[in-house]
Amino acid sequence: MINKVREFIGEHEQEMVSLLKRLVEINSYTGNKKGVDAVASVIQEECEAMGLHVRREFCEKVGDNLVIETPLHKEGKKGILLCGHMDTVFPPELGFDSFTQDGTYYYGPGVADMKCGLVEGLYVLKALDALGLLQAMSIVMICNSDEEIGSINSSDLILKEAENSLVGFVLESTKAGGELVIGRKGRMTFELEVTGKAAHAGSVGADKASAILELAQQVQAYEKLNNPAEGTSVNVGKIEGGVGANTVAEKARAIVEFRYTQKDCGDKVWESVQKLAAEPYTKGTSCVVRAITARPSMVTNDAILGLYKMIEEIGIDFGFDIQCAQCGGGSDANFISQLGIPVIDGLGPIGGNLHSVDEYLVASTVPERAILTTLVVVKAWEQYCCN
Repeated sequence: MINKVREFIGEHEQEMVSLLKRLVEINSYTGNKKGVDAVASVIQEECEAMGLHVRREFCEKVGDNLVIETPLHKEGKKGILLCGHMDTVFPPELGFDSFTQDGTYYYGPGVADMKCGLVEGLYVLKALDALGLLQAMSIVMICNSDEEIGSINSSDLILKEAENSLVGFVLESTKAGGELVIGRKGRMTFELEVTGKAAHAGSVGADKASAILELAQQVQAYEKLNNPAEGTSVNVGKIEGGVGANTVAEKARAIVEFRYTQKDCGDKVWESVQKLAAEPYTKGTSCVVRAITARPSMVTNDAILGLYKMIEEIGIDFGFDIQCAQCGGGSDANFISQLGIPVIDGLGPIGGNLHSVDEYLVASTVPERAILTTLVVVKAWEQYCCN
């Protein structure tokens, strides 16, 4: 089988690159619904041409989500879940809008995060179809539109499809060493809003009810919640408040995130944040904290390690260097893992400088990862879905 898969991907590598270029040059910033929908339309057209069923779920404020199904999945048989996101972090006005290459790397907005994974997923399905296997397998592929803002509108869809699956793979690009991801930190972002009492700066004493002063105290308290030994990090990413140097600030605001490995550690941080808000340091001020987005942790467990061992064996049999890693960043694998099914992330090609205008993809890993993932899907079907 390996030779047939290599042959198919090799024959279609330039098609893969052309499709990648086409997708990268469509601006699909999460807030650009028209652009994300355009990416969805390209993917939908590719899949329907293969005879796959595509369910397009309309979203009002962000792009539509796609659910791509083989006939067996549509009939209700549990099988394999593939997952990738269509949105990027680059707004149209940034001007980062072209696909370029230099022989070693591909560059462009979302080239690694993660339009390469979408192309890979499509060509895994095409390879399985060419091998005559696809119609006998239950596979569903979700292409969601809002992963970069926490999958607010698509997490329920992902969880629903995970409930109807036996094994999952997320096609995010991988790190420089090509490691597969077997664990990810959970993440919560929240807003802190502080209310004080406005006054003339020249007419108040040291007991002024300054919202900015209280915010500063809260920020310092948040920093003390960092606990590297437990894998917990807290970061205040944005602050704003006040109207001028001669006015005691009535309002101040901060946007904060914290990340954690274990659920109880995350719960402990959130409880501390709420307690700090309930007991302000500055007399005459009050604090309110509101959760914005939340993504649970993907905790490495026996099921995930078992799936990883299966991929390791494929690597030994066919000459792939298989390694694994834990990651601080989150993905939709975090949601899938909550259902208890084994899931592996980072099956996409190698990329780097994500979320920057220097984002790149290692060209040689595009066909390599498509070959590996095709073999992985076939083996996973045999091992997890045929009993």
